[in-house]
Amino acid sequence: MNMNLLNRGSWAGFYPPQAILRKKKFKKVVLEPPDCKPGSWRGAGKVLVDYENKEFWLTTRPRRAVPIRGYAVEIYRSTNGEDYSLVTTISREELKEHTGLNIASIEGQQLLKDPLTGKYYLYVAVDLQQPPYPGWDTLLLVADDPRGPWEPKGLVLRREHPYEVKEARDAIIDIIDGVYFAVYKVNDGVRVNMALAVSSDGINWRKLGVLGLNNGRQPHYFFLSGKIFAGTLGPILLGFETLYVTRGGGYTDTFVAYLLNYREKQLETLFKGRWEPQSPYERKDYPVHGYCDIVYDPFKERFLIFIEAVDPSSELGLNYEVDRVLLYESPIRE
Repeated sequence: MNMNLLNRGSWAGFYPPQAILRKKKFKKVVLEPPDCKPGSWRGAGKVLVDYENKEFWLTTRPRRAVPIRGYAVEIYRSTNGEDYSLVTTISREELKEHTGLNIASIEGQQLLKDPLTGKYYLYVAVDLQQPPYPGWDTLLLVADDPRGPWEPKGLVLRREHPYEVKEARDAIIDIIDGVYFAVYKVNDGVRVNMALAVSSDGINWRKLGVLGLNNGRQPHYFFLSGKIFAGTLGPILLGFETLYVTRGGGYTDTFVAYLLNYREKQLETLFKGRWEPQSPYERKDYPVHGYCDIVYDPFKERFLIFIEAVDPSSELGLNYEVDRVLLYESPIRE
């Protein structure tokens, strides 16, 4: 199905985000945390659908409480989009050795296939403890196969401008009409917001700055996670919006769709709705710890929604909560 040519009754264009939210059903736990101790998580990854080979590739970041923090990149494979097996682990120590960077922790990841070379690009948020000052940048790894081996290509989104003096990381990266779009997290020391960068090759990026929000300014803390789809109005960012922060962690119950007006450098609200938990693995107040990914499964005509869910038995906070990866599905057909 061509998602951009959908015309079902009175619906046209990209499949309505309202319907995706309405029809969602909890499917299963995809990945458990490394253990059930406070501060132990899995999540912050992306799912890549290989249409030719009918495979799904999922990345994740395992974490344990301070002082360990995010300690690896994990890559999993599935043939049905639901059941995943681990095929590759890249440890933090391996990344430090191969890049020469003093990496203290690992966070958000994005996995894509470059249309020109056919190579796989893996973007990894890394916390660097080295001159000129510590903070978060985005590292690129490249491979011929998701199983590896992975070759570091250097920092491709780094802290260069005043609005990103502390963070340039946790990007949402997707390819629309051959153009790489990255909506990524920035931090100027006071505000945490989302900025936009574009690229023709996924390596060299042109930064367009902090995005406006409905012709105004983003809130003081504003984080988006999800996927950028092609829509008839333009690129559509579908996922979660995080505004609430406590004890270092950001949490949300808000499912959103924004039109990415990249020419005007604006996010324009298309839809917002409350995410109602349907599993026993989510808190009722703030079910999601920011991160999610959404993919269209053409083999079963459905959307697959992967969330980093906060276990209801745990408290909120970086070293208090326990997170696992959950899967929801939202079918296209009634």
